[in-house]
Amino acid sequence: MFIDPPELEVVRMVEQGDVVMAELVGVAKRAAGGEMRMSMAEVFVMREGKIAERRAWVVELKENDFR
Repeated sequence: MFIDPPELEVVRMVEQGDVVMAELVGVAKRAAGGEMRMSMAEVFVMREGKIAERRAWVVELKENDFR
């Protein structure tokens, strides 16, 4: 589906108590040609310095940068 790992940029990272949230944007090159632009987020719930829970999602961006 994709030929290389995506290029990612951290937009914002927030830590509050035992929760860490990261917002990212990225671009992945498709094996069939073209690119997929995406917005992503990851949320980690920490307990005793270890990840106890992780939630993540990716949303494909189909519109241009201005919409």
